[in-house]
Amino acid sequence: MSQLWPDTAKTSVPQVSTAQVSTSIGLLESSTLFAVYGRGFGMAPILGHLGTYKGMDAMAADTQTWTAKLTQANGGKKVVTSLDLIYGLAIPCPGTTNCLLHLDQVDVDLVEQYIKPAAARGWVVILDTQIGRSDPVTEVKRMIDRGYLKYDNVHVAIDPEFHSVPGHETPGIPIGTVTASQVNEVQEMLNDYVAKEKLHTQKILITHQFGDAAVHDGVPVMIANKAELKSFANVELVVDADGLGVPAEKVRKYNLMTDKKTYPFLRFGGLKVFFPNEWERTGHFDKPPMSVDEIFGLAPVPGGIRMATKPSVLIIA
Repeated sequence: MSQLWPDTAKTSVPQVSTAQVSTSIGLLESSTLFAVYGRGFGMAPILGHLGTYKGMDAMAADTQTWTAKLTQANGGKKVVTSLDLIYGLAIPCPGTTNCLLHLDQVDVDLVEQYIKPAAARGWVVILDTQIGRSDPVTEVKRMIDRGYLKYDNVHVAIDPEFHSVPGHETPGIPIGTVTASQVNEVQEMLNDYVAKEKLHTQKILITHQFGDAAVHDGVPVMIANKAELKSFANVELVVDADGLGVPAEKVRKYNLMTDKKTYPFLRFGGLKVFFPNEWERTGHFDKPPMSVDEIFGLAPVPGGIRMATKPSVLIIA
């Protein structure tokens, strides 16, 4: 396995839900989450680097040098490794009810193949849904009903890009969106679930985004009414700067989408970096991918711009 990592809006006051007082631990308060994205081990490597691994051992061998670099670049802060699984994969709508194919529909035992082995290594599993013709609450409720979120090392991501637009048969064309109220509904559900089940760890909720009202580049605003996002005691909400691009544009968007003056309620930012993929022949990767020092703001990207804040979540695709 070759090494993936190269050497080289509107201001608002935070809204906090006081429905529950948290007795659980927040992972992102003291750690950086390093996630490798994809459908699963040995599955569809065109969708992400995770698919190039045969299993946990191969992933561990490949990621240990990255986590060492990340720890050094981030001032010694603990780095927690994660599998970012495309749990709900958006597919063309004809012949489906919700334009989704869930990972547990294709003879995959998430608990035995991913969740428990990851927990044994101190790793995290993110169940990432592309939403399709469904909605965020329905998708996360499915995860709860199937028992996945009772495990402290399992967290959630939603991807508005592939939320189907009414009248269109292909998720992602045009680019989909969610509303702040939908994100808040998911947060409230997760918040209440952590309290009810007396879980030890707060749930991380990652919302991917590359279109934002503060960016002004013509891309649909992927979290509508973003200033209405709330904070919940048992949820660590992350806005992840997704999308392909040259380093200067990715840094510009990250800084705008996670700006504390525009969005003072956002505690955690994330960044997704896309690397060349031998199975992907259309050039869907960053040109070039950012270095570790660039990601953590220790060095400027070409053009002189730097990351304004260190990401709490780094996702490698």
